[in-house]
Amino acid sequence: MRTLTKEQAAERADEHIKRAVAALPVDPSLSMQEPLPMECADPSDNGPRGRYTIDRRYRLEDLPKDRNTEFVNTLYQYWKNNNYRILADKRARDDKFISVEHNGDGFRMSVTNSGPGKLTIGASSPCVWPDGVPPSSTEG
Repeated sequence: MRTLTKEQAAERADEHIKRAVAALPVDPSLSMQEPLPMECADPSDNGPRGRYTIDRRYRLEDLPKDRNTEFVNTLYQYWKNNNYRILADKRARDDKFISVEHNGDGFRMSVTNSGPGKLTIGASSPCVWPDGVPPSSTEG
């Protein structure tokens, strides 16, 4: 079964992040955190091993420190209105957290508040083969 490649999955994750960040009322700078491809050791689709989820995570920099609640609520509304399913909504907590999944391509996103002016946004792919096809595949 053909999937996105690791590179295509990384690009798609970045696209999801850029679109979500564009919905914010301010234009933060993005500070990338080290990406960690993780093997789908127990894939949710019961598929074969050797596939990976590709993760992209950014700290949102240069945000007004007193507006985290507003920014998290804005992202919630963006996701709700743009074909994402809400998986976790912890906006009522001090360490606000939202997790969503895109209904079209299965990419998951989240936003985490780790303190005043400290928001992190991330996206991760569904399980993908590194080269887009199973290693023993003869597809061309």
